[in-house]
Amino acid sequence: MCGITGLYAKRNLPDESLVKLMTERLHHRGPIEDGYYADAPISLGMRRLSIVDIEGGHQPVFNEDHRIGVMLNGQIYNYVELADELQARGHRFYTRSDTEVIAHLYEEMGPNCVTRFNGMFAIALWDVQKRQLFIARDRLGVKPLYYFENGETFAFASELKSLLLCPFVPHDLDADALEEYLTFMYIRAPRTPFKHISKLLPGHWMRIDSSGTRIQRWWDLREHCQPSDLSLPQATERLRELLSDAVRLRLRSDVPVGAFLSGGLDSSAITAFAARQLPHAVNTYAVGFAGDGFDELGYAKIVADAFKTNHHATTVTVDDALQHLPQLVWHLDEPHGDSAMIPTYLVSKVAAHDLRVILSGLGGDELFGGYMRYFDGYPIEHVYRRLPSWLRRTVLTPVAGLLGPAFGARARRNNLSDELRYLDFVTIFPESSRQRILRERHHTATLCSEFESFPNSDKLNRMMFVDALTYLPDDVLHITDRMSMAVSLEVRPPFLDYRLVEFAASLPGRFKMNPWRREWKSVLKQAMQPILPSPILTRRKWGFGAPVDAWMKKGLVQTARTVLRDSSAARIGLIDSTAVQDYLENPLPAEGWFRWQRIWTLLVLEIWTRVFVDGQAMLPSFTLADLDQ
Repeated sequence: MCGITGLYAKRNLPDESLVKLMTERLHHRGPIEDGYYADAPISLGMRRLSIVDIEGGHQPVFNEDHRIGVMLNGQIYNYVELADELQARGHRFYTRSDTEVIAHLYEEMGPNCVTRFNGMFAIALWDVQKRQLFIARDRLGVKPLYYFENGETFAFASELKSLLLCPFVPHDLDADALEEYLTFMYIRAPRTPFKHISKLLPGHWMRIDSSGTRIQRWWDLREHCQPSDLSLPQATERLRELLSDAVRLRLRSDVPVGAFLSGGLDSSAITAFAARQLPHAVNTYAVGFAGDGFDELGYAKIVADAFKTNHHATTVTVDDALQHLPQLVWHLDEPHGDSAMIPTYLVSKVAAHDLRVILSGLGGDELFGGYMRYFDGYPIEHVYRRLPSWLRRTVLTPVAGLLGPAFGARARRNNLSDELRYLDFVTIFPESSRQRILRERHHTATLCSEFESFPNSDKLNRMMFVDALTYLPDDVLHITDRMSMAVSLEVRPPFLDYRLVEFAASLPGRFKMNPWRREWKSVLKQAMQPILPSPILTRRKWGFGAPVDAWMKKGLVQTARTVLRDSSAARIGLIDSTAVQDYLENPLPAEGWFRWQRIWTLLVLEIWTRVFVDGQAMLPSFTLADLDQ
């Protein structure tokens, strides 16, 4: 695990001192050592968090004749098997690192080598003979990669803040990206908050040379959505085998490996398999919210006791948000309204005292159906849509509205297409509010193209597939990477083993969820039924986010009002101060929990503006409490 940076300069020599500055800004991603390589027209840098081949795995790593040099952020879990194959074909290895297999396999396969990797990775590779720079990102986007190009210079980095150090990179903001933020709480790739900086999409690679830049998709979820002919018992057995092996591969490390344990189904499954495979007790880590609800510590203890782990629990309070939020916004690079950043950071900080590597249950919800939006109201909708349209429009919808805002919203949602219904669930600010808050009209963020990518999939799977393309990489994985790397901790998610992802994509939605019985993750529960304690299999599902509503009621809302009253975002023209103040004073009808989440979203945007625009992307020294003056 590390952070990587680089420059490709077509006409001028790349600025090696600039690459060192860019790399040093990523010190938190790899505090153990750095590495540099220059061979005009390129200059590369990296920060390393040593996990595999601690003494010999310095980067860059080369093949036998030094024609292929590689820097890697991430891990190639199947490197042992690949190295055995390559050595049998005559390749000579000089290290035990996973990075070296990339150099040798690229020598044989070129860019197609990425299809052989089971891992999470962002790769930078220099082909000395062909004078080509090659960069690639893993299938699901577990590891980040940003880039800038202007025809003369190509620059890339693991984090956006490194690119902002480049004097040739414009800092113009992308208003459409900020509109997306107010829609989803995050910005979808390839967009970023800055108009001239992009994220490399998951499952894509780029090749840069004197003739220009080529980008290509090398993995596509759509190619793995053909329905399987497995029965449910067969699928259950296969899932158990795949998940067990995914954990086995991710336990490969020259340093100890622990596990996040929330007490939910996904993290409990990972902990169970890790406990079965390790010769010693697993270190597990849980987080709760003392007195504010959302607390799963009791369930985590049930699992910890069942598998005799060395368990560590920590609690989060509103004071943690006041203290850490500006620094976490800096680590996130982009405005991000998901409050899971707070508990993710704090539990990572506790784990990082003991470990460099930890397993996580990330991905289980998107693969096997763990979100309310997948089936909320599904049985009612199933019947509702079979009624005549005139009856729905003239009788049922008006009557539902008389029963209260929640019933009215449900009836309105049932009249929408699948794409619009899903969008209604995931949208934070409705379009009318976004257009008032933003100073000018921008494009309206939709998910039409994502839904159209899966025309032959069933309704439930389509929503899960869209999440896998958008919400998973740009929200869940983004937060996890930045919050764990902020404390130099590598997070490995076994559910995102590509074999497991492709297998899950082939299963019908009815194997994953039963909306009529409100049953979540059916096939996963059946797979884990012989292994996990029964309370974990039957418990109510909770999301992993901070109790923003409780925190707001404890005074955070007053802090937000104070901060937004003197808004930097309004001063530079990002938002309309009058519209924001009007919203703060006049709630929208039937907002409920959404009101507090919307205020939090605006607060994060304001802090992001102060850090990345006013503060020129420097690590802030102020706390949220300092702003409440």
